Amino acid sequence: MVLEMVEEEKEGGARRMLTLEQVLKLVPVGHSTLKRMMAREQFPRPHYISPNKRVWYEDQIERWQRTLPAESVRKKQERRRNKGGRLA
Repeated sequence: MVLEMVEEEKEGGARRMLTLEQVLKLVPVGHSTLKRMMAREQFPRPHYISPNKRVWYEDQIERWQRTLPAESVRKKQERRRNKGGRLA
């Protein structure tokens, strides 16, 4: 799934920038998983504010979170198996 992130400026103020450590506290995955998700365009890419400093905009992370399904595919599959009388 390709996420197109439209950069929006908050009216009357600067957008909040998050470091990698802050992003990993919000998104419960490891660093390698986050890198894979970015490579697959399943997660917003960072913005470089200097040659060695990258940040993510908080509003882009929040928008990404809202695109996630309410229920995981695994849970749906497990329920289907249980309905058929087989153990998950």
